Amino acid sequence: MDVLGQWNAARAGATQRKRRVLFVVSRDRPERYDSLAHAFSGDDDVQVIFDRRRGDRRQRNQKPVADRRRRDRRSDARAWTIRATGWIRVEEDRRA
Repeated sequence: MDVLGQWNAARAGATQRKRRVLFVVSRDRPERYDSLAHAFSGDDDVQVIFDRRRGDRRQRNQKPVADRRRRDRRSDARAWTIRATGWIRVEEDRRA
């Protein structure tokens, strides 16, 4: 295979990978939700949702027997960004 053929094969593989984009919007910013939802209404790879978190779910006085989570999915930086700007963009790689 020549160099051009290798480049085309690599490019074809790269175009099969799509990015799913998720915008999480603060419930205090419905105008931001409307704006983003309108801007990306025709893009199937973009989803706009409201932040559903209300607080820590684990509010027990005793520790759980076994923690199934490998790590905490809630990032302090992401929480700060949502509070400060009203939204955050999250990307996820996926294969087409």
